[in-house]
Amino acid sequence: MGDGQWRSFVGGTSSGAALVIAGHPFDTIKVRLQTEGKGGRFTGAWDCLRQTMSKEGFFGLYKGVLPPLLFAGFINSTLFGMQSMAVNAIKNDKSRKPTVTETMKGAVVSGFAISFIVQPIEAVKARLQVQYGAKNEVKYHGMVDCFRKVVSNLGIRHGLYRGWTMTALCRMSNYAYFGPYEFFRSKFGMTSGSSEGRSILQSMGITVLCGSLTGVCYWLCCYPFDVVKNKIMAAPDVRPPVYRNGYDCAVQIYRNAGWRGFTIGLAPCLLRALPANAAAFTAFELTMHLLPKSL
Repeated sequence: MGDGQWRSFVGGTSSGAALVIAGHPFDTIKVRLQTEGKGGRFTGAWDCLRQTMSKEGFFGLYKGVLPPLLFAGFINSTLFGMQSMAVNAIKNDKSRKPTVTETMKGAVVSGFAISFIVQPIEAVKARLQVQYGAKNEVKYHGMVDCFRKVVSNLGIRHGLYRGWTMTALCRMSNYAYFGPYEFFRSKFGMTSGSSEGRSILQSMGITVLCGSLTGVCYWLCCYPFDVVKNKIMAAPDVRPPVYRNGYDCAVQIYRNAGWRGFTIGLAPCLLRALPANAAAFTAFELTMHLLPKSL
């Protein structure tokens, strides 16, 4: 692994942890709204927050946080490393910086590859996030118990990898994550050599802004896929499954709520995108700034 690649892996590790800590409460509200759908137990994001806090306490917002927190560093470091390798493979001229188009092409490739790794983690997380009630009233008692029961009852393919197609489509939408980030960086003069003279605080402030805008771009591009994905993952673990596949789930969502069904939970998701993605990219850029350029 070259110097640039190992730095990307380390930067991705810090980025993943920051993303989870800052964004998980918003993610829990989003997933609960998505899975309940129109006519569910919540009237909106604020009602979901209020009920969760009053019935489950503050840490109810962090249900299911352990799987992504434990693995986010590995996932993000792997993703950033794959992204670096994919872009380098796509570039014709290895000596120049990649264009935004090359960055977006690499993101599609790296996103597809990483979907196989993140699927089991997201499957467990979604199931834990939609458990309501006291500990003695829920089906799954933690990450390991959930993993064990899902595999035992449904197997790997129909249990942990249920909804993988939607996960792949979401992750391949990383073109709207890495591409806009490079675009905004260039517009704000953060490309190599153009940011000289700025203090580290000025540079970090621009990075926060770029990360926030990037998160909004990403979710606006992939949100319908995310709704279908979480509906499938968090559905009751029964045979036959509640949804035959992603298409069947999308049809049922549309019949019940129309096109608005694919936007349920979007508000907290976009609110999450601001602090979470800003924290992720800030952690990544700060780590890259502090790491030596070569061993």
